[in-house]
Amino acid sequence: MEMLDHALGYAERGWPVFRIAPGTKKPFPGSHGFKDAATNEILVTRMWDEQPDADIGMATGKTSGVWVLDIDGEEGSRNLTLLEGKFGPLPDTLESRTGSGGRHLFFKWPAAREVRNKQALLGHKGIDVRGEGGYVVLPPSGHPTGQVYAWPYEQDMPIAGVSELWIDAIAPVKRPLAPWEQPTPSSASAPPPKPVGSTPILQRAQAYLSECEPAVQGQGGHDKLLWAARALVVGFQIEEATAISLLWSDFNPRCSPQWDQSNPSERRDFERKVQQVNQTPGEKPPGWLLDEYGLRSGEIAVANIVGDRIANALLARYSSLDTDNTPDPDPEAISQRTAFPLHHFPHQMADYCRQVAEAHVVDPSFVGLPMLAIAGSAMGNCWRLKLKKNFVACPQLWIGLVAPSGSNKSGPLHEVLAALRKTIPTESLENPMLNPQGRTVVSDATLEAVIARLAENPRGLCVFRDELAGWLKSFNAYKKSGGDEQTWLEMWSAHPYTVDRKTNNEQLHIPAAAVSVVGGMQPRVLAECFDPARFASGLVPRILVTCPPEKDRHWTEAEVSDGAETAWADCIHWLRTRPFKGLDPNSNQFMPHILTMTPDAKAIYVGFFEAMQRVAKLSRNEHVKSFAIKAQVQSARMILIHRGMLLAETRPEKIDAPIGIESVRAGVEWMNWALAEQMRIYGFADTERRRTEAASLADSLRAKFNGTASVRQVQQSNGKKWKTAEAARESIQNVIDHGLARWVDPQKTVELI
Repeated sequence: MEMLDHALGYAERGWPVFRIAPGTKKPFPGSHGFKDAATNEILVTRMWDEQPDADIGMATGKTSGVWVLDIDGEEGSRNLTLLEGKFGPLPDTLESRTGSGGRHLFFKWPAAREVRNKQALLGHKGIDVRGEGGYVVLPPSGHPTGQVYAWPYEQDMPIAGVSELWIDAIAPVKRPLAPWEQPTPSSASAPPPKPVGSTPILQRAQAYLSECEPAVQGQGGHDKLLWAARALVVGFQIEEATAISLLWSDFNPRCSPQWDQSNPSERRDFERKVQQVNQTPGEKPPGWLLDEYGLRSGEIAVANIVGDRIANALLARYSSLDTDNTPDPDPEAISQRTAFPLHHFPHQMADYCRQVAEAHVVDPSFVGLPMLAIAGSAMGNCWRLKLKKNFVACPQLWIGLVAPSGSNKSGPLHEVLAALRKTIPTESLENPMLNPQGRTVVSDATLEAVIARLAENPRGLCVFRDELAGWLKSFNAYKKSGGDEQTWLEMWSAHPYTVDRKTNNEQLHIPAAAVSVVGGMQPRVLAECFDPARFASGLVPRILVTCPPEKDRHWTEAEVSDGAETAWADCIHWLRTRPFKGLDPNSNQFMPHILTMTPDAKAIYVGFFEAMQRVAKLSRNEHVKSFAIKAQVQSARMILIHRGMLLAETRPEKIDAPIGIESVRAGVEWMNWALAEQMRIYGFADTERRRTEAASLADSLRAKFNGTASVRQVQQSNGKKWKTAEAARESIQNVIDHGLARWVDPQKTVELI
């Protein structure tokens, strides 16, 4: 059969073909390479009539509907095995053998993704990708080695598609530019302002203007207009032209009297406020409202709070971490909020997480974070990660899902928790003496109930509450001097705990009081619970939270497959049924499996630890310090949990082998994501708290002092709350920052406006 016949056969299959110089893998001299590729019989015939001995190339990409994985040599085969261990086995598909003995695996073009050419896929040498703008040589073309390309199996074998995990690795979704990242056009060719409401920032700015006090003649109207302009231009960092448009449409109609836009003098007076904002620096940093409303990414929020220098130390990738191997995150929400790093789960767990999220129409973080906590709870006191002498991490996490009522926080939680609720019969255990089982999930979060359950289950507990607000607000509810919160902090660390009971003069000792916590929380309740006192105690930084943008609730036929559900249940069952390492004959206490890290893995963790230490040392913000310090420990816990999940999926004979790079990368990346999310949500929570406090104090000033008071009067009105005049001045400044009052002399007397 002549080469033309082969070329026409491929063209009939829908593959655009073009001429390759014989035995070279390069386009025929004088041709346009893959740009000449065609499926038309006349065009193909004409090409090979001109060069009958030309080899055959196929343009890969959307037009052909094919992308190709190029596996070269033994190194490529070994690396493919590694990738299949991470993303799952590739399906049987059409395959050709190259002249050098390599393999070309043909796969269907994915919908809504673009596969680009890649060398050394995810850093794995010997594995290349041919996609849009690329090509491969087809059999029976010659190879520079003198051998020929061939079809080792059926030539008409169907071309398969790959799993979503593989697609995410091959063709990650690119992050779109956020509004503030868009290039600023020159004034000569500046486009008209974007329509109001066309972006989340503009929508939030409109809502903010509706809350601002309107300008009233004779009552500081110009100051209120200046504040509104400053909020738009500095707070939301909106362009001047758009800010002026918003002020005319959303602020001026509420003013009394309104500025007359048809009057040139009044129009200049009104719009001059925007120019004045840029000429007079204020106390608030640029973009403060973007951060307060979570309209910027966690990375940018951190930079704004702690400065670029510290933010770079915090959020830069670490030299020991080969970030080229990490797929780009898939932004699923507004304002650059990074998607939960799902790809770090073992592939069966990642598939389960994705299916649960789709079935319940929730963000994947609403499934992924609880999965980490529940897997950690299944590991319990049976597992520890030793970082160095006297620095040992347990696998317990505290997780909060933040969303308004009706957002289906509970649905995925109940789904994921089901595996942990199952009773494990004693007779099914290989070594019941070293594998005690008890009730693991409790919903009664009172301290007395939790301690009683801990005494019954030496492996530890998982506290599940649909609404965590009840758990947080219950601390010290019946005590004049608090003790509940301190006890919970000890449980977070899985420390020994001893309680003296008045009944029968009984003493109850728990060798390791390990408790994971999982639940939901409404945003406004979050703001009430996360007050400064709980930052000071260290409670808030211990809670990892996720607050994705609201999804439109809709009916879906998506369900979690039996296979995925079984895989998750098997993972949790395997972790729960691993026996303790042994029993200490002196203390009669169970001994956990103590895992360590390989040197290379330890280097990555130390890099992350040092970055967090620099943040804590250099930051002037005490809350940022708290987040950074806790991140050092939380990341180690995530590393241990990943290792446990990996062991549960692979089931090796030896479970005490040192933890490798894969688990450390997962823990560090998960913690990077969680830290950015904490910073983003903290900005929201603190804003809501300060807004509520400002409104409350403003009401108090109206009632007690008829709207005008000195700092000293405010301080003396509640000496318990404001022990010093400076403390009262800070609270008054908060009222002023929210546009509810102003200083009538240099920070001595305040007047409501």
